[in-house]
Amino acid sequence: MREFPRPIVLVSRCLEFDNVRYNGQVIPSRIVSDLIPFVDFIKVCPEFEIGLGVPRDPLRIIKKDGEYRLVQPKTGEDLTERMNAFTKGFLDNITALDGFIFKGLSPSMGIDDVKVYSGASMAPVIEKSAGLFAREVILRYAGYPIEENERLRNAHIRHHFLTQLYTFAAFRQIKAAYSPEALLEFHKHNSFLFMSYDMAVFNEMSESLNRDTEASRKLAEYDPMLKRLMKAPGNLALKTDTARNMFFVFQDVTPAESSFFEDMLGRFTSNRISWDAVIEILRMLASRSFGDDSYKDTFLYPYPEELKAAVDDKREKDYWDK
Repeated sequence: MREFPRPIVLVSRCLEFDNVRYNGQVIPSRIVSDLIPFVDFIKVCPEFEIGLGVPRDPLRIIKKDGEYRLVQPKTGEDLTERMNAFTKGFLDNITALDGFIFKGLSPSMGIDDVKVYSGASMAPVIEKSAGLFAREVILRYAGYPIEENERLRNAHIRHHFLTQLYTFAAFRQIKAAYSPEALLEFHKHNSFLFMSYDMAVFNEMSESLNRDTEASRKLAEYDPMLKRLMKAPGNLALKTDTARNMFFVFQDVTPAESSFFEDMLGRFTSNRISWDAVIEILRMLASRSFGDDSYKDTFLYPYPEELKAAVDDKREKDYWDK
């Protein structure tokens, strides 16, 4: 099997790790628990780190004169400057990151669902925005995989996040020990995956690698295109077209197998079978055609198998037990 990189992930400390939430609780997180053996976590709770105790009085974001302020309604304290100073210092001292998992709704770490009030107390919600810490992360790491724990319960969002995370971790290794040959190899093994995201951007990336430019410029051009490519997964048509394109490169495919696979794609398109079923057929044919080299293809193996979401959590439940 392919050897995967070990991503570096910034995570909210209250997810699985420490009793630092405002009410002293630890929040169970399936995605964080699953990732613990496979990634290096950097844990942070900005509210705890700026000196607020556990438990503590809740915080909220207010919008005053067009500016977002972090306040503690019960005490009337404005913590904006303390939070901003901590955020800058903390992020300035991190040398490498591949992704982020934050606690949603948090006034420090929520990504886009944090309630913003018109005043510190007895005031209505006027909009939703990012927490103060998360806002700076989004600015500094635009294009990186940044998700909330709650959203990662969805299998589709989880799959995209993990695919993006492991791609970015592998690309970080390419940048650290850069050579034109290594970048070409990276692009080769990710080609079908990238096609399934955005063909236009994939073609831009391929053209940039084929241009006769110096090595450092190739890397500088490739980096933002990769972030743009993986911002969101491709649509259904792109996925099926990519699967079909991969099928065409296999050796010794019989007419019966071609007919069967085309029928499979039709059943997938009509939502009669899962995408995993299509991938398993492609894996089998790739193994037959390319042997161990097939494991290098990230369209087929985007991240460790152990991180795949459970197909049916209630599979063992006995619905007939009286």
